[in-house]
Amino acid sequence: MFLGKKEDFLRMVLTGAIGICSFIGDQGLKHGKTAAARAIFDNVTHAIVGGLTWMVILNLSRKPLAQNFSSIFYSFCLSSFIDVDHFIVACSWKLSDATHLEKRPFFHCTTLPLTLWLMLNFYSSLFNHPKLSYYSWIILSSFLSHHIRDGTRRGLWFCPFGSTQPIPYYLYLSMSMMLPHVLQWLMISSLHESKSSDNATLIDMV
Repeated sequence: MFLGKKEDFLRMVLTGAIGICSFIGDQGLKHGKTAAARAIFDNVTHAIVGGLTWMVILNLSRKPLAQNFSSIFYSFCLSSFIDVDHFIVACSWKLSDATHLEKRPFFHCTTLPLTLWLMLNFYSSLFNHPKLSYYSWIILSSFLSHHIRDGTRRGLWFCPFGSTQPIPYYLYLSMSMMLPHVLQWLMISSLHESKSSDNATLIDMV
């Protein structure tokens, strides 16, 4: 009983930390004195929020965080790495070029992680490779946490269909905090629908 209460408290703290870190990061982005400082603050915030999102998913799955540090680190790095597409599209490592693009770079298309998630889960089932499915959820959570945060400015981009309206600020904070809870529920639901032994292995991995 005590262990359950401890996990519940940790879940509340981690979920709240997503909202708090997002808010602090947004303030740093808004009030940063230089373009470089704003860019660094923004990217670090993406990384922290991505790591926290996966930590909540692990907590909801009753998995110890210390023993799953590698997957948390992957989420942290991937959530930050997404912004490299600014430099790729700009064909330049100059921050001024990367932040003044005429169009949104390709990693910021929400269709991409959704497609990767579907493909990896399909191949996981086809080739009996549960790790592919496991990694697909890390990719999806990392990308969505990044895209939702960026969505306050330009909405979510679902190529080739277009973009949504910008997400209202407090709705974005709520969506960011609810994201890991929704993803973990979807993860468990999808695994329970399939009765294969490989998916049982995946449940142990998550």
